Amino acid sequence: MKKVSVLRYAAIGMASLAMAGVAAASTVTLGNTGPDSTQHVNLNNTNSVSVKHNNNVGVGNENLQGAVTGNVKANDNTTVGGDNGSGSAANDNTTSTSVSVASGAGAGLGLGSVSAPDDTVSMDTTGPDSDNKVTIDNSNKVKVSTTNNVEVLNFNGQFAASGNVNVSHNTTAGGATSGNANNTSSTTTDISL
Repeated sequence: MKKVSVLRYAAIGMASLAMAGVAAASTVTLGNTGPDSTQHVNLNNTNSVSVKHNNNVGVGNENLQGAVTGNVKANDNTTVGGDNGSGSAANDNTTSTSVSVASGAGAGLGLGSVSAPDDTVSMDTTGPDSDNKVTIDNSNKVKVSTTNNVEVLNFNGQFAASGNVNVSHNTTAGGATSGNANNTSSTTTDISL
């Protein structure tokens, strides 16, 4: 009686995640083993890929604006008229924030695909009363974990004040004005995950 036992492990660890595709190939050929022989073939192939993304993005925009026109004072005149006033004061601000985070299963890692192993077992002329057994165990595992933390802080503080107009102790007065004071702000935030 002749006994043959073949135990084959093909384990592919993803030490480097820059592989285009992963596949294991196992070939076992048995022949002319004679009567009452035992042939047991065990093929164990494991492909495992683990990808973890941790994206932390922080953006802060601060806008502080102040617009103040001057004071107008016309006192102790015979005649005050015409265009007597302070000029206008204005502030304008535009803020645009765009955040894009790409975290696909193999983004930037070239993982490609994990394909099934190519196993071949061939038994020929094993003889009468032989015990022939083939066990094939193929395992493909892909684990992807993605955590995105995106924080955008927009602070807009605005102050606008028009100056005082003081016209007093004049014989004739008119046309004294304080200028306009205004602030304009526009904020756009775009987040793409």
